[in-house]
Amino acid sequence: MLITDDFLPVPVPESLSATYLVPMAGLPKVSAKTAVAALTGRLAEPVHGLARQMLDSPLMSVDTRPITEFPELPPDLLTAFGATEEQLARLAAATHLVVVQAEYRPGWPPAHEWAARAVAAAVAESVDGDVVDVFGLQFLDPATALRSLPDEHGRIRLVDWVLVPYSSDTEGLWFTTKGLRRFGLLELQTQGVPDHLTRAWGAVMTGAARRLLRDWTDGLTGEEVPAFVQLPVLATVTGHDIAVAYGNPEQHGATAPVLLRLELDPATDPEADSFLSLRPPAGHPGPDGRYYAAACATLFSGIQPDVRYARSGDAMSRAVAT
Repeated sequence: MLITDDFLPVPVPESLSATYLVPMAGLPKVSAKTAVAALTGRLAEPVHGLARQMLDSPLMSVDTRPITEFPELPPDLLTAFGATEEQLARLAAATHLVVVQAEYRPGWPPAHEWAARAVAAAVAESVDGDVVDVFGLQFLDPATALRSLPDEHGRIRLVDWVLVPYSSDTEGLWFTTKGLRRFGLLELQTQGVPDHLTRAWGAVMTGAARRLLRDWTDGLTGEEVPAFVQLPVLATVTGHDIAVAYGNPEQHGATAPVLLRLELDPATDPEADSFLSLRPPAGHPGPDGRYYAAACATLFSGIQPDVRYARSGDAMSRAVAT
């Protein structure tokens, strides 16, 4: 493994898994295969075919279990990530869970996520129910889950798969991503962001996630899964990265690139996750917050970014810490 000052070796997991739940009162009305077949013509064929293939393979399992056999889903964290009272009420009334799980190797496409979400959405639609994305602790209605899947060209909006939670600490705002681990990559974080950059920095984090995810998957194109992928220590983020991540590439012209230094922040607790921290380039004078403000001014220059970010509060602080 080559280690240089220009690249950071990031470990690659051996395999990845996805888990989706469909809460329901009673047992499923139709089988998962029948539910997926009902999506013919409504789901782009690459994903529709992938879901059918994985259903017939040992890489995916679909089980119906009494809800009492599954650990309780925390209502406060579900609420922090956008759950409505109606969704929580349906969960409380559920007697069974359909559990959709899939595994796949790291790389692109992330077949485990796409296929598992498609199957769960199909099952949920058949009972007018909800999908629970266990990784993101999010409720998704079936239509939203299906819209998040790739189109006929294989394109997705990264914001449908990666959230940007934030919380306050003594030095400012602490931002993290929640979703890059779906693809095997470590989550990103930035600390000490000035309060007035809440919306803008959420967009910058999403754009940085898009750029680094491209570098990550480019490093996983070989037949064998490598032990490490070399990511550039200086990540380049542009307005185009942000626009593509939000699915609006035509709404943002070219901007000057912004450089962010990548640092590995390993967890001290074996149960906790490590992060990739985004920092100003080495040698930047002044506090980090000043650099973040200048970066936002460069990338947006008068544009008010339309950012999705999770609610702040005690529940969010616990979620970020977890």
